[in-house]
Amino acid sequence: MFEIQDIPDTSGCGWVVKIDGTVRRVQRIELGSTFGTLIYGRRPEGYDSWVFYEQGGGGAVTLLYAYTPYDELIVGLLLEKRANMGDVPVWCAIGGFIDPCETHELAQVREADEEAGLGSLRVKEFTGMRTNSNRAFFVADASEGEGVHAYGMEVPFEWLTPDGKTFRFQDTNHFNHKKASAVRFFPWREAINRSPDALARSAIAQLLAAVM
Repeated sequence: MFEIQDIPDTSGCGWVVKIDGTVRRVQRIELGSTFGTLIYGRRPEGYDSWVFYEQGGGGAVTLLYAYTPYDELIVGLLLEKRANMGDVPVWCAIGGFIDPCETHELAQVREADEEAGLGSLRVKEFTGMRTNSNRAFFVADASEGEGVHAYGMEVPFEWLTPDGKTFRFQDTNHFNHKKASAVRFFPWREAINRSPDALARSAIAQLLAAVM
């Protein structure tokens, strides 16, 4: 995997770096957190940019799905406000980053439990390459097993009830989590069209590859 190097000629920087509101000339910046490391510097191609090395090479997402009595595939998405995606709540997949010393499997259970109270349900990881959620800036080498891990969680249709043209859980108290009431199941094509979440769309594609 490549490394971000120092910028040899700071006068030729394509990015303007401001620290506390003041423009600074820098050669390399590194910001670290429990989620990963953000680095600004010189790329192998010769220009300056920033990249993000995510903890574990990528997080974990869970895609809910079910089959209607007519064998129609429906996909469950969570309506949630995501600060990076605007002021209006969006339909997205359940998931998030990996905590320190956590495996992708444990992250999947934790996120499913935190976001919808579904951590105790059985899942199956989709086969194939893992997903780089932003290839321009995120570093994830799928050939090394890095990237976002996607898991499918099949829900019995008997747990669902019609809600307009969608379906929802009949008894959200069963999951002991308020966000479970924000989950809706859509026909898979509509789920793709409704969600601006790249990870949700990628997981739906992996689901289709697995079941069709």
